[in-house]
Amino acid sequence: MRRIIIAVSMMIAASMLLVSCGGAAGNNAGSKPANAANTGTAPAADKAAVEGEIKKTIEDFFAALNKGDADALAKFYSDDYTLIDQNGAVQTKAARIEAIKSGKVKMEGMKFADLKIKTNPSGDGAVATASVSGKTTFDGKAEERNSMVTWVLGKMKDKGWQFVNAQITDIKGEAPKADDKKPEAAPPANK
Repeated sequence: MRRIIIAVSMMIAASMLLVSCGGAAGNNAGSKPANAANTGTAPAADKAAVEGEIKKTIEDFFAALNKGDADALAKFYSDDYTLIDQNGAVQTKAARIEAIKSGKVKMEGMKFADLKIKTNPSGDGAVATASVSGKTTFDGKAEERNSMVTWVLGKMKDKGWQFVNAQITDIKGEAPKADDKKPEAAPPANK
């Protein structure tokens, strides 16, 4: 009988402890900032600073591209970099660097405009788009380039921002502006 009384007393004490802690913790506004820090969510990155870093990376990349500096370019590409070029061909980092080293691919006066950058909240990944123009030479055949490029970038430990993926789309004729809207066709008249 004595064991039952002790067991019941312990269960009542435990229940009171659970009830008193459970209700107050949910309504305790004073502990919310401390609890929020333990959610595992990283603080938001300074978007303007991240975008500035990415823009600088792209500017430095274009400088190396126009010089044909394959060694400098290799530092901009992640090890698993993939490019889908304007013809739909897929190139790896190794293939891209070899094409530039060998002279198979040359670029002159390449420049970008209308750069748009979207970053992830933690500030270690981004997608950037831009229009790109300049002169490219493939296997001795020179062409004026008028393209849109999409880059996926990641901030790599001890390497800074690198291109992870890219896709080039040639623009035929005048490039439409993102804000331009085509007028909708009038609906057909009912007869």
